[in-house]
Amino acid sequence: MTHISEDNPVTSRWRRLGVRTRLMVVYMTLMTVVIGAIFVQSDHVLTARLNAQFNRDLAEEGIEFTSAASIRPHGMPLVSFTRFYLDTHLRPASLWLIVALQRPGGGRDVLTSPGVAPGILRRASTSMLPAAPATRLSNLTVGDARYRAYATPILLSGRRVATLVAIRDLSYLNANRSSELTIAALTGLAALIASVIAGYLLLGRMLLVVGRVRTTAERAAGGDLSLRVSYRGPEDEVGRLAGTVDMMLERIDHAFSAQRRLLSDIAHQLRTPLTVIRGHLEVLARNPEADADERGETIALVIDELEHVSLMVERLLLLGRALEPDFVEEEEVDIRSLLEDVFDAAEFLAPRRWQIEPGPPLVIRADATKLRGALLNLLDNAVKATDEQDTIRLTARQDRGLILEVSDTGRGLSDAEQSRLFERFSRSSDRYRGSGLGLAIVKAVAEAHGGRVEVDSAPGAGARFRIVLPRDRIVGRASEEAQRGAVAG
Repeated sequence: MTHISEDNPVTSRWRRLGVRTRLMVVYMTLMTVVIGAIFVQSDHVLTARLNAQFNRDLAEEGIEFTSAASIRPHGMPLVSFTRFYLDTHLRPASLWLIVALQRPGGGRDVLTSPGVAPGILRRASTSMLPAAPATRLSNLTVGDARYRAYATPILLSGRRVATLVAIRDLSYLNANRSSELTIAALTGLAALIASVIAGYLLLGRMLLVVGRVRTTAERAAGGDLSLRVSYRGPEDEVGRLAGTVDMMLERIDHAFSAQRRLLSDIAHQLRTPLTVIRGHLEVLARNPEADADERGETIALVIDELEHVSLMVERLLLLGRALEPDFVEEEEVDIRSLLEDVFDAAEFLAPRRWQIEPGPPLVIRADATKLRGALLNLLDNAVKATDEQDTIRLTARQDRGLILEVSDTGRGLSDAEQSRLFERFSRSSDRYRGSGLGLAIVKAVAEAHGGRVEVDSAPGAGARFRIVLPRDRIVGRASEEAQRGAVAG
């Protein structure tokens, strides 16, 4: 049995809408529900408030009549006062008063304010007056009209003398409620329209930036790493997203450029030794009758070139590993012991006036092997820049961190040489053969430890190379036993 499925037409149309339109529909629906819920709640609160005020107004009629009757002119009959009060009392057109006065011999006199309809009077007389030994509030229906009646006994000098019924048309209450609800509805509608317009504009700005981010990412994926989002606007989440994308593209572009330069440098550096090796081997092949000495010289030269290439490859691998997060294998290192070890190894590099000042007995958290290699690279660099009568000095000191310094009294460096000193395959002089990677490795090791490399030099004034490690690398001072061992070594 074959099952054929078709998309729902509504779903299909929904999917064909743009992202901005779909988000706005969802946003409008949500805002409508929220404003509708607020409107319903406001209706309940408003109705309760108007009812409470309505009831207080009716109750105050009884209080006002009692207060006025208690201070009426001396000797004025209550009936006369009541008739005068009902005729002259200021009241809303939708409110009427009915007063039933108790006769001394029994029965009652019923007086009303002007304009009380007979139907209202009959309904109040049958429903409210007989049941008014205590205050009572009730709704009355007369034909199609609805009223609210408030009945209360009138007490003078502690004696009940009358019953007052205040009646008001409920259409007044409903009119007030409708008026205020209309205002609330119009206010809610205006808020909805304003929020939709604001949301549409903000969403448009956000989607515009997101679209630019998408276009930039697509161009970058296609190989064009020069394009940037170049966001100009408030530093909100959208702005930070655009800034992060630009930063990421900048780093990727820099990494690709560095990779291209590295490959070009490697090709350039390997071309010379490989050409030398090939040339000598071709000469040897064309001269099979060469004597043993000539063959030995050729073989020795080829081996020397291969060792040079091997050293270059090893250092390139070390620089590549410097980009990995586990490049540094940290341990606690005694600085005095490390410097003594490096100094002992450096004395065999060449005859120079070697000096050492181990500095304070500190213990740091570092990779001893890589730090040792970096210092030996600096010392080897100093050897190449000095003669036998020159001095090379290895020192350590604490100054807002730990400073490991290699200084010499050699020929020094010009400003141009210093500007490219730590680049790969950079040499301070073409007279000295080397891989040109030693100082680049020193820089990578220092930065992997959270530090930096500094140089201070001038032509003819020697050079000072400093590896500056941050203060948080220092974990304490070496024990006295370790200090004695370093001095003894």
